[in-house]
Amino acid sequence: MDRSAWRIAVLFAGAALGGSYFSGNEWLRFFAYFGSWGTIGLAAASIGLGWIGCRVLVSCHRQGVRTLHDLLLHWFGPTFAPTFSVLIHLSLLAYAGATAGMQAMQHMAGAWSWLFVLAPLLLAVVVVSQGWTTILRGTAASLAAGLLMLGFVFAEQRHVPIPSLGYQFNALWLIQAVLYLSLHLLVCLVVVLPLATRAPRQSTIRAGVLAGTLFFFFASLLGQAILLAHWHDVHSAALPLAHILASLMPFADLLHLLLALGHAGLILGALVYAMAVPVAVRHDLHMGPLLLAMLAGAGLFALLPLVSVTAANLAASSATYCGLLLLGRLLWKGRKPRPKPPA
Repeated sequence: MDRSAWRIAVLFAGAALGGSYFSGNEWLRFFAYFGSWGTIGLAAASIGLGWIGCRVLVSCHRQGVRTLHDLLLHWFGPTFAPTFSVLIHLSLLAYAGATAGMQAMQHMAGAWSWLFVLAPLLLAVVVVSQGWTTILRGTAASLAAGLLMLGFVFAEQRHVPIPSLGYQFNALWLIQAVLYLSLHLLVCLVVVLPLATRAPRQSTIRAGVLAGTLFFFFASLLGQAILLAHWHDVHSAALPLAHILASLMPFADLLHLLLALGHAGLILGALVYAMAVPVAVRHDLHMGPLLLAMLAGAGLFALLPLVSVTAANLAASSATYCGLLLLGRLLWKGRKPRPKPPA
């Protein structure tokens, strides 16, 4: 693959894994709770992310759609696109900010937890001030560190149980897989679209999305196996991977804290930068004040878990419902038209 494909692959994998990559909380909630059906849901979500993401990004490259706003104009028309664009921007700021804030609070509960909430925000300020090059390098290093951590933990397992298909034999695993797909498809499109539209060829986009999807699936499958192997210890844990890592090595809490908050800050920075650049160009705004305003908004959502965890979860889930609406519109536009009856 060429350099452009690798850049797309790194951002696609980072967006697909999300800001909670090192915590394992989303894997636990969306997949591991449902045993073997959750593994099937993980495979389905991976296929959906790769196929739909590739289809949309290649279509945008072909039609000259360069920003999320242009994509929404194409799908929803000029009447609804501006309102939906504002909702998506707010929901993604809420998701990234609340995710970072909840991880910081879960690591360090107490009167000084707000200081740890500021850590990913400060990292986001640093990376957005440097642009895409720093965001890409930081995300690549974070993904590699996470894969090494997962590989280390998996190598310590002597047995990974495979639950019977009779366990959780219901449709909830499918619903959760669709919700995960909706949320992270939205994040992937927002983050990757600025790079995909500048790709030299459509084959570059396909190669990058395929590589990013394979990394996501492999890392998530390792995470699923680890969580199933430690199910009785972590099924109710807020930070399941941190709990497992602490049982295997000393100083694991500090190491996990640095990795988790660092990755959350990188994903926050990537989202803010990807959303800010098109807005600044479209409305002829200065990037500096706009970036600071968007990071300040994310910071408010990051502090929300200190006030109410329920409110933070609701704020973070708003991006999932925006993604559901986007996914539904995509499927509706892609349906085959009914044949007209003969005259």
